[in-house]
Amino acid sequence: MAYNARVLLDSTSPAGIRLTTLEVTFPRFVLAEFNTHRQFCLDGDTKLYFDLPSGQKASTKRFSMTIRELFEKWHCGAAPRVRLAAMELRSCNEDTGEIYHTHVRDVTCSGQMPVFSITLTNGQQILSSQEHRFLTKDGWRRLEEAAGLSLSPGNIATWSRSAEFAVNGIEAHGDPQWLAGLRDAGLSAVLIAKHAVVRHFVAVKSIDYVGMRETYDVEVEGPYHNFVANGFIVHNSRNSASSRAIPTSKLIERVLKDPAVPLEWGKNKAGMSASDVLPGDLAQEAERVWLGARDAAVAHAQRLLDLDVHKQELNRLLEPFLWHTVIVSATEWENFFELRCAPNAQPEIRAAALLMLEAMNASLPQALDYGQWHTPLLQRDESALDLETRRRVSAARCARVSYLTHQGLREIERDLELYERLRADRHLSPFEHVATPAPDGAFQANFRGWLQMRREIEAAIANEASSAPQVGSLIANHKGS
Repeated sequence: MAYNARVLLDSTSPAGIRLTTLEVTFPRFVLAEFNTHRQFCLDGDTKLYFDLPSGQKASTKRFSMTIRELFEKWHCGAAPRVRLAAMELRSCNEDTGEIYHTHVRDVTCSGQMPVFSITLTNGQQILSSQEHRFLTKDGWRRLEEAAGLSLSPGNIATWSRSAEFAVNGIEAHGDPQWLAGLRDAGLSAVLIAKHAVVRHFVAVKSIDYVGMRETYDVEVEGPYHNFVANGFIVHNSRNSASSRAIPTSKLIERVLKDPAVPLEWGKNKAGMSASDVLPGDLAQEAERVWLGARDAAVAHAQRLLDLDVHKQELNRLLEPFLWHTVIVSATEWENFFELRCAPNAQPEIRAAALLMLEAMNASLPQALDYGQWHTPLLQRDESALDLETRRRVSAARCARVSYLTHQGLREIERDLELYERLRADRHLSPFEHVATPAPDGAFQANFRGWLQMRREIEAAIANEASSAPQVGSLIANHKGS
């Protein structure tokens, strides 16, 4: 396998907004560089809250820094990254509502994004993209989804739904609902509430568009992938081929025959990127060491396979040496190409980005009218399928990152089965690639001027949930029969 980029589908709306879907192949070890350009982002001035030991028994000291400051310290600071990763970042236990601690795994800059200011009735405020997910009374929701947020062509933000967002916390004994839950579980609420802090919900007062701003995101350790930012409980971010779907024996064969290797060996220095490369003899030795690490990973993966360990764990050992294929759809490419085609970008992601730019420049978009749909991976002889089938098949194939099944066959029935599983499991990111022209040029979730199938599916799931009988009423009906 090698670096590759090809346009799967290129469409323009009646408003002239271009939506392009590409298939891109690059080394998996730069996947994080690719993923940073999703739009789940927070403004750089957003504050993160850490708890540090104060030196006194059972006492802690609160410490805060902006997400921009953390990014700069994480990538360019004098302090070792391990010290930053050891700091205790505030997070929320989604099962109990208690505020606890997690640790930072990575900090990324996503470039300029449209940013909105959210103000709650208690005065708390945060700036984020409309795609960032917040913990609400209805569960995790994107800002755009939770508040019915939209942006007019004149950059006026309107929101149509009332929403309550989870914030940092109150003393547990001040939350009767939380205490009642503990009592129902047979626990001593008085003892547990002595020091516990739990999240609570506050209504949104206003949402305003503030313009294009530099945005960032943080990835944290599990099991609850959230953190406290400006007092709000927000989700960290991250559709591509999964190594979990492929038998380990096949992955071993791939990394032995065609391993992903760095394009060049940069010489060590402070900062995010190397300016000089190792000379020929040292570069050859570096590649030999890299392939030695590959051989060791293969040996350990084979040993785990002999122990009957499932591929979802042991395949992770092989990922740094794998080639990776993704399907990406977007209307806004300028920031991505500006950052990833730059001379100081990591060589491997730069190679992929240059191929993507070349493929897009050579592509001629097809004009779609209102009511028509952008459906990647549909083949020409499948145009006679009805619209709903085409949409479902397209979403399923985007999830699989191929129009063929894993057995190398084109089977529409298997595609439709996969669609149903994706919908039932709420694995909805593949539905983002399928879209229809919007009536205006406003941002709608990830795209400008296009409405994604995901929004429609999420609305249908929400309606199904609201109309479903409640458990209590089912029990009552049963007892009364």
